[in-house]
Amino acid sequence: MPITLMADLSRAEKIELGAIPVVVGAVAWLAPRAGVTLELGELIAGTALLVLLQGFLRDLWLLRQARRKKPVTPARGARCMCVESAMGLTGVVAGIGLAGFGLVRPVYLSATSLTVGIGVAMILGFLLKDFVFEWSPWKIYREKDHAQVIFRWGK
Repeated sequence: MPITLMADLSRAEKIELGAIPVVVGAVAWLAPRAGVTLELGELIAGTALLVLLQGFLRDLWLLRQARRKKPVTPARGARCMCVESAMGLTGVVAGIGLAGFGLVRPVYLSATSLTVGIGVAMILGFLLKDFVFEWSPWKIYREKDHAQVIFRWGK
């Protein structure tokens, strides 16, 4: 897969990439200097929620843009899900499950590791945003604007 250059990115993608260091800088500034201790489930669910929030804000932008212009291709139904959303939902369920089953293990995060972790989660969300997985037939593929794909469980 070729490396995408900044010229190949849309305006929204450039804004999102620019927002990541702003958020990371805000976290670095606001994070408690003594760090924070979280349970493992809270850490997993929180990270997954961050990725879902980032995708949700991106989807709101895409919906706004889609209403402003006519779609180039008609919407189509598929048994698929965005990889970013699937990982986020799985992380939330896993985190809640760990806490629900009492599998609590404290994890200490220094201010630096908290800041880096949030940055890594946001970059991962950005890199996964265009990937979709389909379960019948099983495949993972890149679909630049999957706002035109309507999610279905069955045929």
